[in-house]
Amino acid sequence: MTLINSLITTTTPSPPKMIVYGQPGVGKTTFAASAGAILLDCENGAGAVGGLTRTPYLQSWPQMRKWLVEIASTPPDGVAAVAIDTIDWMVQRIVEHVVLDLDDKSPNDITNTLGTAHGGYFKAREIVQNIVYRDLLPMLNAVADHGIAIILLAHAANTKMTSPEGFDLRLAAPDLPHWISPPFIEWADAVLYASRDGDRRVLLTEGTNVILAKNRYSLPTELPLSWPALMQALATNHNTTTDPALRQVDNETTNSKET
Repeated sequence: MTLINSLITTTTPSPPKMIVYGQPGVGKTTFAASAGAILLDCENGAGAVGGLTRTPYLQSWPQMRKWLVEIASTPPDGVAAVAIDTIDWMVQRIVEHVVLDLDDKSPNDITNTLGTAHGGYFKAREIVQNIVYRDLLPMLNAVADHGIAIILLAHAANTKMTSPEGFDLRLAAPDLPHWISPPFIEWADAVLYASRDGDRRVLLTEGTNVILAKNRYSLPTELPLSWPALMQALATNHNTTTDPALRQVDNETTNSKET
């Protein structure tokens, strides 16, 4: 068999991998609860959300990593999604792990920073990037390979970005450092901005000149901040229907049309 024979000419269905970000209190964690997600509690703020299955408060990257490894290797039956609350706090714990635990010259020195640890010159940033590229994102992909959707919750921040054309922009975006944000944005199938529109809570799915958002599913530009509403929209794209949650929604849609 030659390499040419391994070329793929059909679509490859997979569960969605998404970032959902917004201001505190907009309903991000409630959104994850409505998805039936297992939530990795990275910031100890989910205790008041009803109907939520969550881990104990995870205070360090090694603790978070153990949960990801276990879910990736032996996923619980019937889990539709895994959510991280929040990815910005997880990244901060990775930074702390790199500058406080992994620096052999001065481990656990609270004055260590990204600019001073591991010999200075911001070398610690490269180690954080290695963990994200080589460890975190591959583990999330391994979870998704089991047919489990990935929901990375994040806070919103007003962020300065430079467009490929060289223009400086100010956008609402996930609250991640500029030097680590790109791999998450590129990896995600959808980056969705959760906001309030009067009494309504909505998901914005397409970017504007003031909001960072994207999706690979041709979603409507605005959806209710609701997991069933998102699944209904995704089910119209049959490339995603291998996910059990999406298949169920798709079947219900088909049955309703037939009747």
